[in-house]
Order: sequence, then C-alpha cells, then structure tokens
Amino acid sequence: MFDIGFWEIFLILVLALIVIGPERLPGAARKAGYWVGRARRYIEGVRNDVESQMDLGEFKRLLHNQEVQINELQQKLKVETTKLTEIESGLDEDILTKVDSHKLKTEDSFSHEDVDEWEQDTLSVTDNAADDQPSASVSTDDSSVQATVEDRDKPAS
Repeated sequence: MFDIGFWEIFLILVLALIVIGPERLPGAARKAGYWVGRARRYIEGVRNDVESQMDLGEFKRLLHNQEVQINELQQKLKVETTKLTEIESGLDEDILTKVDSHKLKTEDSFSHEDVDEWEQDTLSVTDNAADDQPSASVSTDDSSVQATVEDRDKPAS
C-alpha cells in the first residue's frame, strides 16, 4: 500500500516532536496508534466481507450449475426409463403372441386322437414287416411327436 521506510518515519517523528512538543507527544502518539489500528481493522473487515461475498457468489454459481446438471440427468433418466419400459412391454407382447401362436399350431396340427391313430398304424406296419426291413419306434409326449427309424443289422446265422 504505502511504502514508508525507516527514514520517512524518523522524519515524521522529528517534525511531530518539534510541532507538538515533548509533553504532549506521548498522548498524541497513543491517539495516532489507536486511530491507525482502528482504520486497519475497518479496512481488513471490509476486505474480508468482499472476499466472502465473492466466494459466496462463486459457491452460488457452482451450486446452480450442479442443480442444472442434476435436472438434465434426471430428465435423461426418465426418457431412458420410459424407452426401456416400452421395449419391455413390446417384448412381453411379442413373447406372449409367439407362445400363443405356437400353442395353436401344435394344438391344430396334432390332436391326441391323430397321434394314437398314427401310433397304431406304425405299430401294425412294424409287426407285419420282415426282420430285414427297417423298424420304427415311436415316442410321444404332449408337445411333439417323434418317430425314429433304426436299421437293424441282420444277426449272423
């Protein structure tokens, strides 16, 4: 602030001694020190208030920026959650549709009576066949019918 060196202070003290006199100089020095200290404390307080206001303004700005970012992320999260929910419901509907159509196809294609009839026909064919003819074996369950044909090797005579 002020650049006052030793010689400047010495000159001020000599002038004060000449103008004020030796009897009143200690009281004047005391009052000058009091007012200088008070001025310094006031200036320091103002500087601290300004700095704290600047810091407070910066913190408010940072807080506002963070709130804006949080709101943007929440909106993105809601949009993505909505999209995922729509995809999930679409997949559920597709799966249910495919399962229902598969059930209809299997139920329409084969009835239990048709399977029993086919099984009887297959067994009668295998009973009438010769030993060197391939035989058929049938395994049935509720969802599908499988027929496997196995060739038998002729036993060596």
